[in-house]
Amino acid sequence: MDIQHNLNEIRERIAAATSRSGRDPGCVTLIAVTKTVDAETVRQLAMAGQTKFGENRPQGLRDKSRLLEDLTVSWHQIGTLQGNKIKYVYPTVELVHSIDRRELLDEFAGWANKTGRKCPCLLEVHISDEETKHGFDPDEIPDFIESIRDRPGLDIRGMMGMAPFTDDHRVVRAAFKRLRELFDRSRSLQGAAYRAIDLSMGMSDDFEIAIEEGSTMVRIGRALFKD
Repeated sequence: MDIQHNLNEIRERIAAATSRSGRDPGCVTLIAVTKTVDAETVRQLAMAGQTKFGENRPQGLRDKSRLLEDLTVSWHQIGTLQGNKIKYVYPTVELVHSIDRRELLDEFAGWANKTGRKCPCLLEVHISDEETKHGFDPDEIPDFIESIRDRPGLDIRGMMGMAPFTDDHRVVRAAFKRLRELFDRSRSLQGAAYRAIDLSMGMSDDFEIAIEEGSTMVRIGRALFKD
């Protein structure tokens, strides 16, 4: 694979999508999802200029970050996180995208008390009808944010969501639009523990639609590592 070519192509598509929506290309952060590649391939992508990487599995994040600790890069946890795996990501991760239940925030508050560090995170919102996807019910998010927006030990910076897996772009766009509108409304609910800074939505098949609908972070793996 030509990693530099793939990276340049993705950056060009991000710039085009932001231009179409009247946004600055610099307002969208590319998270390279590396769950299917080894540490050496991650190193090649870092040498091509990519600085932010995402892992689905906590152990994968732990292991690759150790193997690549000589690089100036940052790591994001984007997959489902179990309470007993927090120890693998909390000390070093830049952002956790996948807080999908209150219990995880309880654990994060406890870790903040132990370590003195608040780990930045996003609330995962279930914007798809697919049962395999996780997250908070969109209708419950406003009340939930109100209940935790000033809780000590938390640093919640916005929301994450995954659109339905479908070729119907109208369905995908509607899902992203709903989450962006929810994100926008949440600005009125901000407090010491919750700020509406980042909206993580969009993957290899739908990131351009996500950007057009207001995403600030896209999580791309397959399109970066294609042959």
